[in-house]
Amino acid sequence: MKKTTLFLAIAALTTCVLATYAAAQTANALPAANAQAEVTKTDDPLDISTIPADATADQLEERMMAVITFRPTDIASQEQAMAFMEKQIAALKTIAELMLKREDATDEQKDDARQLKLQAILVENQADPDKALEAIEAYQKELLDAKSEVLYQSQMLAFRLKITKVIRPAMMGEEGDHIENFKTILEEAKTFLAANEFQPDYVMLPMMLLQVSEMLDQDGKADLQKFVIAELKPALAKSESEEAGEIVQRMEGLLRFAELPGSEIELQCILLDGKKLDIKDFRGKVVLIDFWATWCGPCVMSIPMMKRLYDTYHEKGFELIAYSCDEDLDDLKEFEEESPHPWHVASVVMSVEAELTDYSIFYGISGYPTFVLVGKDGKVLHVTHGISEIAEKLAELF
Repeated sequence: MKKTTLFLAIAALTTCVLATYAAAQTANALPAANAQAEVTKTDDPLDISTIPADATADQLEERMMAVITFRPTDIASQEQAMAFMEKQIAALKTIAELMLKREDATDEQKDDARQLKLQAILVENQADPDKALEAIEAYQKELLDAKSEVLYQSQMLAFRLKITKVIRPAMMGEEGDHIENFKTILEEAKTFLAANEFQPDYVMLPMMLLQVSEMLDQDGKADLQKFVIAELKPALAKSESEEAGEIVQRMEGLLRFAELPGSEIELQCILLDGKKLDIKDFRGKVVLIDFWATWCGPCVMSIPMMKRLYDTYHEKGFELIAYSCDEDLDDLKEFEEESPHPWHVASVVMSVEAELTDYSIFYGISGYPTFVLVGKDGKVLHVTHGISEIAEKLAELF
């Protein structure tokens, strides 16, 4: 089973309470024939007593996917959904244990089983983060003995739980020195990264810490994001890992991004029509740069408002550059062919191929959409993730 497939399956598993309940509500409004259309009427895949004692690794893998994707249609309450999930988790844990005992199981199949055991720990203890953390740390010994790469995922999940314990009370408005508590986790993360060879899964850790620092210090008075970068950068910079190097670049980009308001922005890119664009060519005009992607829901939802703003202000000296961060150029081309837009659409793929800078990394763009409003003098007036703020600024300018 490919890792991407398993990850998608696990995502379905961890959200199955709401998904199952919601599906049941929808099914109740449909004719009975339709409600049963996707449901197997034979064996219950969750009934582990039907698994043969001599089931092969391939048979267990098939059963594993059947359990993950199974959705009953007779669930009418949250209580029933919870009971179903508990049965589902129990079945998956049993199958995972059987898989790990099979001599014919490949390393990939065994790691799939270990991933399921890890996710099962999270689901079983979702109401008690402390208990979940304790269970994950205990499970790490088994992963270490098996020399499994799932260990790296478990380490990141453990940090995620620790960070959640800090951010949750802060977001709930509870009293406490949340920034100092966060710095304690940051120190632990710094020590961890300095002591361990950087793994691809570790990318999650600095990104989580940077996101949380922004949430805890929304007005920027504590310079928390800069503090995080200063603390983590030395440990990341010493790594020869390509992933660690990219994070360092993004961190440096975040520092540049933080300094943008009131400063000139640099941007050279290749448009979908193959022409080169330099923002310096738009001096004397107000320019909106939109860092976006076709797969980003909020980005797509912002387009109607962008269209209204463009139609209203373009003749008055307003330009819009949509800097697509799509890694698949065909996705962008297909999107624009289906819904052509009158503004400048640039591609990061085409720009990098032309040996231009990837400005999503250069400015540490980590959330989409990110809007940068540039004044007639080429200096940044405002940065935001919300198009409504841009509408207010443009109304003031024009």
